[in-house]
Amino acid sequence: MNFENFDKWIRNQLLPNLPPRSVLLIVNASYHNVRIEQDLNSNARKRVMMVERNISHDPKQTKPELYAIIKMHKNRNPRYKLDILLNEHGHNVLRLPPYHPEFNPIEKIWAITKNWVASRNI
Repeated sequence: MNFENFDKWIRNQLLPNLPPRSVLLIVNASYHNVRIEQDLNSNARKRVMMVERNISHDPKQTKPELYAIIKMHKNRNPRYKLDILLNEHGHNVLRLPPYHPEFNPIEKIWAITKNWVASRNI
């Protein structure tokens, strides 16, 4: 699954069938988390991204110095394409925190299913 296929499914299958003002619980799958604007990170072309975002810096600064500046400008509230799409159609999005499968009902059912199969598979 990728975001393009997921987006197509949302637009063609889910949105036409959702009741108005629905609340959707979104898990931490990569195709749910496509951001509108990517964060600066340690692997990015720092100088280019800093110029694009009008972050002042000295061209002679080293990578660690640039990364320290980048960390200060990191977006604390990322905007996701999926959230924007659903909000435009009058729906709300709740996101499960990453690395907390105990909040995800399908993970609990999957664990029960695996245990059931394991107990019968000698």
